[in-house]
Amino acid sequence: MAQNDNPLEQFRQVLTGAARAIAREPEMELGFTTDAPSAAGRAAKVPMPGRNLPEKEVAEARGYADSAALKLRHHNAPLHARGAPADEIARAVFDAAEMARVEALGSRAMAGVKANLARATEMRVRTDPITRARSRAEVPLSTALGLLIRERLTGEAPPEGARKGLDLVSEWIEEKAGADLDALGLALDDQAAFAQLATRVLQDLELVEGDAEQAPEPEGEEDGEGDQDNKGDEGDDDQDEDQGGAEGEAEMRVEQGDSQEGDGEAEFDQQELGEGDDGQGDGDSEGMLPVRPNRPLSDLSPQFDYKVFTDRFDETIEATELCDEEELGRLRAYLDQQLVHLQGAVTKLANRLQRRLMAQQNRSWDFDQEEGLLDAARLARVIVNPAHSLSYKVERDTEFRDTVVSLLIDNSGSMRGRPISIAAISADILARTLERCGVKVEILGFTTRAWKGGQSRETWLAAGRPPAPGRLNDLRHIVYKAADEPWRRARKNLGLMMREGLLKENIDGEALLWAHNRLIGRSEERKILMVISDGAPVDDSTLSVNSGTYLERHLRQVIHWIEARSPVELIAIGIGHDVTRYYQRAVTIMDAEQLGGTMIGQLASLFDKD
Repeated sequence: MAQNDNPLEQFRQVLTGAARAIAREPEMELGFTTDAPSAAGRAAKVPMPGRNLPEKEVAEARGYADSAALKLRHHNAPLHARGAPADEIARAVFDAAEMARVEALGSRAMAGVKANLARATEMRVRTDPITRARSRAEVPLSTALGLLIRERLTGEAPPEGARKGLDLVSEWIEEKAGADLDALGLALDDQAAFAQLATRVLQDLELVEGDAEQAPEPEGEEDGEGDQDNKGDEGDDDQDEDQGGAEGEAEMRVEQGDSQEGDGEAEFDQQELGEGDDGQGDGDSEGMLPVRPNRPLSDLSPQFDYKVFTDRFDETIEATELCDEEELGRLRAYLDQQLVHLQGAVTKLANRLQRRLMAQQNRSWDFDQEEGLLDAARLARVIVNPAHSLSYKVERDTEFRDTVVSLLIDNSGSMRGRPISIAAISADILARTLERCGVKVEILGFTTRAWKGGQSRETWLAAGRPPAPGRLNDLRHIVYKAADEPWRRARKNLGLMMREGLLKENIDGEALLWAHNRLIGRSEERKILMVISDGAPVDDSTLSVNSGTYLERHLRQVIHWIEARSPVELIAIGIGHDVTRYYQRAVTIMDAEQLGGTMIGQLASLFDKD
């Protein structure tokens, strides 16, 4: 290579080659990211090292690349999904056990991979709540079990930063499940048998009931469901390579919000939540995806009362305040480039919606009236036969009501990549279409200012960790386009969704209330709120010190209140996640590319006459 070649690009190419060799997958691709590492199918994003390639940062990038490659080689996603429990906390532990198995296979076979994975584990633990835990209830059980299983399978001691937190729960775990943890090493090469043993560990810890969760049978599970290409005679290890791209993505992160607890029957009081607009400085982006807390599902009373520890650090902010004009232009150009092929299809659907709306707004007239506007088209009759009286016409009232539509888009980390890109371009096209039809549109986004609590959590820690603090993170509500703002002025703002580090955690209940209250203040006769999300609320800081269903219960309360008492019409679209269990009027799509057509179809059905 030439001496002036980018060293980062050279390193990426070498890293990609090594990952392909480990995974035995010639089409695997690696890229760098300054945000959270991720993997989906044959593509993976690893932490970007400095340009001078510091040894420690290089090892961390290698560790994440090796982990993704080993999962592609040894993990059977459909088999794992069939054995996974429905409860979110148990599912997180089950996922952590499987990742420990996958990484142990590589660590045992290759000393270099073992060292790289150790570096990646240290980096992962640095931003985990286990490093800040002071009681057993604050230790994420998925992290603790993952580290203990890793130690059993590889002999590697847990990172020093996790030692104090691990000591809080290790004795209890050993007492409850020590024997089954020891047995995991005997099933390292058999994913189905390992899953059965992992389920027994969950039963030992009372995370699932004894007969409620059935692990998959070992026989015949690798025979072809979800297969990639057959790899020939490459040995038993290759039987577990089967996975589709979408399923791989789902397995690389903890599935959001499967708990069915609580329907939010209690009456919701709008005044419980304040909306702080203090505009404090931006929280730190630690660049890690949220992990699930280990709190058990609590029996919240029907009078469940949602509260906020502090709203001093919350902000409602215009997109232009988070990014300068020049960068917004670059991000918008990048967004357009990503979705050139999709834009044409969505535009055709939008044109259909426009024709349907315009047809409802066409004027109609009643002719031959005794009074009204003079019908000039019939004056010829009077000239031909003066006996004819003058004819008048009266315009009929159209049934199309003055309408405003609000699009509320989940800006959480799990929307990163194609889902957020398609959400942005679909919202853009929809806003343009509805504006032509005289329908006002606003586009809003919601996330948090920091991973894992930000300044709110620091304030709570400084106050001595009072129990049950309620919501414990800094909200960020973003206005991409106001209802009265012309589309041409707000067009660039949607590019902000492409910005690295913007997407963090999601507290849906308060975001929904915020968007609803903005609509209530509008003068339009009809108000429609469309929510686009890929799952249940997730905020590690809040869930680690409250009930595991705290945010979900609040979301249900807000939805119930809006649907039962508010004039706002509420619609939800779930991307890859069933939201029909929350919303009465909802639809779930499994492919983000269906989003544009689904949005337009849902709005068209609302505007259709009964």
